[in-house]
Order: sequence, then structure tokens, then C-alpha cells
Amino acid sequence: MEDAHFLPKSDARQRHDRVEQLLSQASEKAGWRVKRQPRAGGPDLLLRRPGVSYAVEIKVGVEGRSDRLIPLWSQACLQASRLAGDHAPLAVVAAPEIAPKVARQILNFAQEYAPDAAAGVMDFAGLRMFRGSHLDSLNAEARKSPARDSHAPKGQPHLFSDLNQWMLKVLLAPEVPDALLSAPRGRYGNASQLARAANVSVMSAFRFVQQLQREGYLHESGAHFRLVRRGDLFRRWQASGLRRLNEAPMRFLLRGSDPRQALQRMLDSGRACLALFAAADALGVGFVHGVPPYVYVRRLSPASLSAWKHLAPVAPGEAPDVIVRQAPVPGSVFRGMVRPHGMAACDVLQVWLDVFEHPTRGHEQADLIRRRILDRIIDGNDHG
Repeated sequence: MEDAHFLPKSDARQRHDRVEQLLSQASEKAGWRVKRQPRAGGPDLLLRRPGVSYAVEIKVGVEGRSDRLIPLWSQACLQASRLAGDHAPLAVVAAPEIAPKVARQILNFAQEYAPDAAAGVMDFAGLRMFRGSHLDSLNAEARKSPARDSHAPKGQPHLFSDLNQWMLKVLLAPEVPDALLSAPRGRYGNASQLARAANVSVMSAFRFVQQLQREGYLHESGAHFRLVRRGDLFRRWQASGLRRLNEAPMRFLLRGSDPRQALQRMLDSGRACLALFAAADALGVGFVHGVPPYVYVRRLSPASLSAWKHLAPVAPGEAPDVIVRQAPVPGSVFRGMVRPHGMAACDVLQVWLDVFEHPTRGHEQADLIRRRILDRIIDGNDHG
């Protein structure tokens, strides 16, 4: 087996090809028929055996850390699901060396947030851990190495926690039009200044700044914080949004009244805001029609739903007037929300993050927002 340390870390294509080769060899040995790069714009591999076939999407990281590999696996899962067609999706993430503990963390994440997708974790030292129908034959232990577990982060905070996402919005706010994001617009030279502006604790801001610096997303010189390597940062941010969603399709009780007025009363409460396509429409960047409006609330439970006296669950086969969804990051959502035309709505960054995984043209809506609003923010400042 080729030693992982002799693979040039800067050569992403070589790493990807190496994983394809390793997975192809292991699959053929286990009795799978393998087709590599079956078509332009298609999955990386097709694996077939009687009764099952997989469309495989592979993502390869440089480091075997869970906080780097879980977002990569999430991205692979989204792409595999989109490209699968008649095949089952199989998302595989790899790195030169991955501790078994980290591999289990990734598979546990996959089981919790994407139980219908098959998942795999591989490294160049021989580790293969897969979850999915007929995939057990691919599993293998890595060569013994006493230092393997040292690569797993201990107590590593999540870069895209609710509070951290809000602070990212605060750092980006000077480049986003006021009408599209509600946030202070200043320049910050230290964590204390950022904490005051974002209304968070100094320790929270300090940890956030430290993590951005450690992962190479903050410019190391200059009087003010400046985000760099934004293409990678935004890809990880978007991929971090893959999660199981808590939502309820509802109808307005006052049939015959204007549903827009009932929706406006809901938004005027201060406890709800437009989300996804409805928010995109309110911000002037929507193009998907025919989807019931989504509304975010801080918490979705039978008790919280009962507080909305003018709402009731839909009957079987009944079209909803509104889909009430628990905000994925309520602090970031409700701090950043704006009020176009007097209607509370998610900010444009939140819409871009959340709409991406929606099955009804969500990917296209996210692409439109990126082209019209975010490209100049992401690509125009993507240094490093």
C-alpha cells in the first residue's frame, strides 16, 4: 500500500483518482461490477450487483478531521442524491488518514441526518467503513498505527454553530445590501469589538475568531478582520445545513378570508418569518412558484403550534396554506431577518443556505441567488 505521506497534498485530482482506484479495486474484489466516470456530469462511479446498484459521489479532504469531513460528506450526499437517477445514492468521503473514531462519527451523522443514503469512509492506509445494503463486504481495517487517534479533534467547536453563523453574517454584512441582511455594519480588529457588535459574549467571539484563524479563513495581517478562502468557506457552510427538518403543513381556519392577511398576522407576531422560496420572493430574488409559503418559528412542537389559534393541521390530501418549519439556527435566523414591504423574512444568506437542498428546484434557486447577489462577495474576495 502506498504511504499516504508521499501523496502531494496540493494535488486534489490525484487524491480523488487514488480514492476511485482504491474503491474500484475493493469493489471488484467483493464481486461488484464497476464503471468509472460513466458520463460527463454524472456520478464518479457506478457499482452494480444483482438486486442493487449505487451511484457513487466521492469527496476527498486533506485532513482526517470530523469537522472537515462531515461537511464534505454532506456535499457528496446532496450531489449523489441529485445524480443517482435509477440507482441508490452512495456518498463517500476520504482523506489520507482517518481515525476509526472519526469514521464512526461520520457514519453516525449520516445515519441521523440522511438515513436513506448509503455512506462510506475511506483512507489511503486501508480503512474502509460503509453503511448500506450489500456494502458490508467493502469494510476493512487500516494498517495498525499508534498515532491514528491523535488526528481526531478533541473538544473542537463546530464552526457553523448557530452563534457562529450569526457572527459570520456580521463579518460579511458590510458587503451585503441593508435590505437583504439585518446586521451591524462595521469593521472589527479584535474579538471584543466583534462581540459588542454581534451582541455575544467575548469568549464566544474569541473562540470563533481563533477557529477561523486556525482553519485559514481570516487574513492574518491588517487592522481589521477580513474573511479569505471564501469559496471553500461558503461550500462548507452550505454543506453544514444538511439536517433532518421539523415541519408541519398547516391551513388557515378562516376559510374565505385572504390567506395573505392571515399570513401577515402570523409574521406581525414577531415570532415567525418567511423562509425559503417565500423569503426569496419577498427579497426580490425568487423565481420558483407553486410552492406553499414556508414560515420559520423558533421552536415547533404541539404546544407551540397550539399558540397559533388561526392555524390547524391539514387533513389527508388537503393542500396546505403554509408550511411551518422550525428554524435550523434560530438565533442566526431571527437576528438577521429583514422586513421587505413590512413582511418579516430571512436574510439572503439564510435563504441561500436553506433552499439548496429543497427538492423543488432548490438548487436552481440557490444558484440564482449566488449569481445575482453572492458571487461578488464570495469570488471577488476569495483570496488565499
